[in-house]
Amino acid sequence: MLALTVTQLNKRIKDILENEVILEHIVIMGEISSFSVTRGIAYFNIKDDESILSCVMFNCRSNFNIGDKVQVTGSINYYVKGGKLSLSASKIELMGQGELYQQYLMLKSKLEGEGLFDSAHKQSIPRYIKRIGVITSKTGAVLQDIINVTSRRNPMVDLVLKDVQVQGVVACEQIVEAINFFSNYDGIDVVVVARGGGSIEDLQPFNEEAVARACYNCKKPIVSAVGHETDFTIIDFVADLRAPTPSAAAELLAFDYYDTCNILNGYIYEYNKQIDRAYNEYALLTNSCISALQDSVKDLVFKLELKINTLLQSCENAINDKVENTIYRVNIALNTLDKLNPINLLKSGYAIISKDNIRLKDYTKIKNGDIIQISTKTNEITAKVMDNKERV
Repeated sequence: MLALTVTQLNKRIKDILENEVILEHIVIMGEISSFSVTRGIAYFNIKDDESILSCVMFNCRSNFNIGDKVQVTGSINYYVKGGKLSLSASKIELMGQGELYQQYLMLKSKLEGEGLFDSAHKQSIPRYIKRIGVITSKTGAVLQDIINVTSRRNPMVDLVLKDVQVQGVVACEQIVEAINFFSNYDGIDVVVVARGGGSIEDLQPFNEEAVARACYNCKKPIVSAVGHETDFTIIDFVADLRAPTPSAAAELLAFDYYDTCNILNGYIYEYNKQIDRAYNEYALLTNSCISALQDSVKDLVFKLELKINTLLQSCENAINDKVENTIYRVNIALNTLDKLNPINLLKSGYAIISKDNIRLKDYTKIKNGDIIQISTKTNEITAKVMDNKERV
């Protein structure tokens, strides 16, 4: 048997499907589970309870919401390169809203009425985060996106993964358990609940009441990063912060390490500049003060020297005056003494009379016959008194 290439097989499938008349201009009823428009081309999925169908519509001028019941007219198309079947729609008619979307709106209204969405309840997200608790599937691209963004922005931030299924029957229970685990885990600063985009069925675990209440009761700040920017789930309204995508959540939580380092280095540089400027200003002021003090000291010393010299001169003058006055008085005294000196009297021809070596001042006591001593300038005479008469 001849083996076919993938392209050959896909082309045969395309020929079979597109040549099947029953698959042309068919009308299909279903519920919108995803809807986006890019450059006038609508890409959407419709589903029922068991299956989902990808659709595309060119020149789409209408917009539909997830959960809308619609009737789509179109033909089956098979894309060879991607090996994907889709319905090329020519018309979409609104029929009503789907059951899941109705449940979503009812739960949203109920929880909002209970205050689970109130901003007063929301916790602030730390500015500088060291460790992030991540709730997502370990096999999905979402985890790799978070790791790549976080490591690029800040290699110092740690990630702690709680592996859960993000869609399916057990997803809700696992997500609740993971939130409760991180709520009591002291080693993290914030929790991120994340998954990629999908239909309303894919995102249903994040629209469950149990997940919403676990998020509300979590002791740690929670960031919801579920789906694409246009996807809104119940957890988005309860969480402390909603990020449009998982990558955006990583951008928000992992502060830019290198930018922060640059900012800090800038602060350090400015701080050092201010220190240098202050040092130079104080050095200039200090030198100015020292110079002024030196000038003041020199001026004070000069004035003190002048004053001391003046005082010394005054003292010297006073001493000289005192000495001269004393010398003058001494000279007067010496002159007076000189005049009173008995020796000088003797030089003038006077004599000193003593009796018994006692100088006599009263000559009336001399008696006839007394022996007296007569001192002259040149002689010592001993004489006997022959006659002593008082002069009248």
